[in-house]
Amino acid sequence: MDTKASKKAKHGQPSAPVGGVKEKLANSSNIGMDLITFEVLRNAFVAACYEASTTIERVAYHPVVGMGRDRSNALLTRDGRLVAHGHTDAAAHYASFGPSVKELIKSIPLHTMKPGDTFLFSDPYRTGSHVNDTRLIRPIFHQGEIVAFGCTVIHWADMGGPMPGTFNPEATTCYAEGIRIPPIRLYKEDKLDEELFSFIAINIRSSTERRADLQAQYEASRLIDRRVKELCERYGKETLYQAFEEQFNYTERLMLAELEQLPDGSWEFEDFGDQDVMTPGKPPIRVHCRMTKKGTKLRFDWTDCGPSPRGSWGCSYATLTGGNYLGFMICFPQLFPLNEGIIRNLEIISKKGTCVDVVEPAPTTGYASGAFDKVEAVTIACLAGPLGKVQPWRVYPAAVSLTNLCMGGFNPRTKKQFVQYTYAVGGENARTYKDGKSLIFMRFCNARTIPQELEERWFPVLYTRYEARPDSCGHGTYRGGFALLRELTVLTDVTMTIHGDREKFTPFGLSGGLNGGGCNLIINKGTKKEFNAGMYATGVELKKGDKIFYASSGGGGFGNPLERDQKLVLEDVMDEWLSVEAAKEYYGVVIKVVDREALDYRIDEKATAVARAKLRKKGCKEGRGAHQLHPKGKLIKVDWIPTEEEVAPHITVSRPPGW
Repeated sequence: MDTKASKKAKHGQPSAPVGGVKEKLANSSNIGMDLITFEVLRNAFVAACYEASTTIERVAYHPVVGMGRDRSNALLTRDGRLVAHGHTDAAAHYASFGPSVKELIKSIPLHTMKPGDTFLFSDPYRTGSHVNDTRLIRPIFHQGEIVAFGCTVIHWADMGGPMPGTFNPEATTCYAEGIRIPPIRLYKEDKLDEELFSFIAINIRSSTERRADLQAQYEASRLIDRRVKELCERYGKETLYQAFEEQFNYTERLMLAELEQLPDGSWEFEDFGDQDVMTPGKPPIRVHCRMTKKGTKLRFDWTDCGPSPRGSWGCSYATLTGGNYLGFMICFPQLFPLNEGIIRNLEIISKKGTCVDVVEPAPTTGYASGAFDKVEAVTIACLAGPLGKVQPWRVYPAAVSLTNLCMGGFNPRTKKQFVQYTYAVGGENARTYKDGKSLIFMRFCNARTIPQELEERWFPVLYTRYEARPDSCGHGTYRGGFALLRELTVLTDVTMTIHGDREKFTPFGLSGGLNGGGCNLIINKGTKKEFNAGMYATGVELKKGDKIFYASSGGGGFGNPLERDQKLVLEDVMDEWLSVEAAKEYYGVVIKVVDREALDYRIDEKATAVARAKLRKKGCKEGRGAHQLHPKGKLIKVDWIPTEEEVAPHITVSRPPGW
């Protein structure tokens, strides 16, 4: 009997690809409307959001919104349930759509809204994320009745506060982080309220730029409005309402079918933020989850997380749910898009006053690199427990963490003030059957790296290095992806802030794979003026000519590095991803460089056998730092290692466009 086949049978792997299960459910799910109409409308909802996102991308002013794609769009029911979002939207925004509309309705009753009204809203405690993520919410009318809401989100490069870019790691309250905006009717009958906007503009930097970004956001909301009205005119509002509900039910059935295949049980995992910079001793910040699965019920309990930090790192409950949803969707991308059918079936509990459920006035601007990133990673690690037994290709170590670099000052070329916001990209997680990807953004986020040429055009900086960082991966049988290293020179005096994490507690590896390399920000590296700014440097004054060394984290590895194919190690060395020293230190592969220019590299078989034997006897150093063996990650195992051929049918049908 074929060994691989027997393992599949033993561990209950689905015999058909996910697409087959999906098709079976669609044909026998008692959808209460014509299936063709259902499919047309279901895809039309996503298409409207995607088209709106593309509009923002083309029209927005600041590079982080346009080229960087730090924007999202959504369609919601009239009571604030999420129907759809775009293919390329930022996952950190997903969970904010529903709370934003529901909180809006609490403040401004439906019967007071009129056609053309569009509301601005940015309050992390009510909407999630942080003040930079501004939301324009537009009620969509048909025949005098609100039939849905459109919600557009973009990251405004500045929302005021003491630091350019608003990020402030040393903030101990929200009042040091920029202005919060309650629900306000910014557009009345499609006309901007100049008085209201002037109140906002006077409190933020580069307000002329923000007005341009706002216009892009507004046009996106109008586009969603038009598309929904077109659907109402063609199919009628009752069919629209029915399609909303049927989409929720359909997604729910798919989700429950997936959960039915997983074993019951309880799993837990924890991750840490590097430090609470505003608490004496700068202690680490603990994020812990216990996941319980029983039948088709999935419960995530975050009540054992550490207390709310004094510095800006934690998040509100709405953001906690967003990180939890993201972790779930990474493991089940075939359920795209996230909508109410999934949301109502995930039980997420927390405790007020913890780092994942902070209360006003706790600071929140650092949520994305802080609590949100850790919630996502811990969720995936918990899901690895049951998935490792039936669908091991959905088991992932931790990936690159977001870091936020902001600079502000006077641009001598444009003769204007500027705010530059740049985020780090780097190594994705290894997979159970393949290496992780390098030099890209966080999984599922769909934001893009802003080209250095564009940043040099917009801001007074000059890039001198933009390349992979060797040896930065999490080593393993399958290694994580490599980090991106950037070095740039500032061409004018600037005020710099970095809001990041993962310098000390780096992205974890699984099943014997090592943790990835950590983030770094070093000023004037290699000179007498060198100093390590760390990931929480606040308001650092840089002078013209100073250099910034900015490196992201690498992805966690999977499996024992000593089990890695020696030829793959050799290829990484030849491609200069790995150094000869790292190949020997972590993989036990001894490589002789005969002629570097001719790419004549050779494995010393005898020396390699000796080196690997020594490493097996010595074992890996355990810890949560760079290139160490994670004490909890090593315990996560899979019942079998799938091949790429085995995995292909399951992932090719489950990744929607843009992922």
